[in-house]
Amino acid sequence: MDLRQLRYFVTTAEELHFGRAAERLHIAQPALSIQIKALEETLGVLLLKRTNRVVTLTEAGRLFLKEARRTLEQAQHAATMARRAGRGEVGRIEIGYSADVSYSGVLSRILRQYRQQVPDIELGLHELHPSTQIAQLLEGRIQIGCLASFIGNPAWRLPPALDAIRLMEWPLRVALPADHPLARRSRIAREALAGESFILYVGSDPELDRALVQLTLGFVPRVAHEVRSGFSLVSLVGAGLGVAIAPSSVSSISVGEHVVYRPLSDNSIKIGTEIVFRHDCEDPAVINFLRMIRADMS
Repeated sequence: MDLRQLRYFVTTAEELHFGRAAERLHIAQPALSIQIKALEETLGVLLLKRTNRVVTLTEAGRLFLKEARRTLEQAQHAATMARRAGRGEVGRIEIGYSADVSYSGVLSRILRQYRQQVPDIELGLHELHPSTQIAQLLEGRIQIGCLASFIGNPAWRLPPALDAIRLMEWPLRVALPADHPLARRSRIAREALAGESFILYVGSDPELDRALVQLTLGFVPRVAHEVRSGFSLVSLVGAGLGVAIAPSSVSSISVGEHVVYRPLSDNSIKIGTEIVFRHDCEDPAVINFLRMIRADMS
């Protein structure tokens, strides 16, 4: 039994006339009769009663007609969904993002734009440290990463299997308590911070995070507290517990008027917002997602 036989049977059951059914199906009447007979033999039951050129449905045929229509509708739906999936219109994309990227508003803008263009794609969102995103991209657990990279840091390299689209660049700032003596300066030299206590953001790779801050400052900072979110970092600075190095995107976090941000002198390192993905990705939904981003950047 195949879908063609089901379609032949449904058409014949609707017409209750082999000639008219064959005409609708654009096949010869004997070929239609052979297919209906083959279907009945497969099922082991008579579906159509033929007497004196009158065709009627048997009870088995009447019940089978309902199920055959349902099967054909489901098959058509499945075919439609497969075609839409092939065009990247339906499916699911697993997206990793880091908290500091979400502060900037870049991620929400991209997701809003994509949802407007492709509303039937499900988005699985996972807040992950950048190093975890890279690992999960390589493992195939997520298809898109949205993370921060240290531009100007020679140690920052993506694995060969991955590629990236840079969305934005953010200069680094010094976050200071508003009543800190250095807050009166318009720019702050790195050596002026040598005696300060630092609030340090660390994620799933604390050693890397500590090394990058040291690279930015040019000396080993005295760390008073380590935190795992940008909000905690800014809150502790606002409480007067230390200073911090943070991308300018973090300045969107408000803790009243207790924190100020100042540029860091003689610093070539910036924070970039990157969309990261596998070179060999063939998922149409992901390809469309990346195409939208590239068009938005052009």
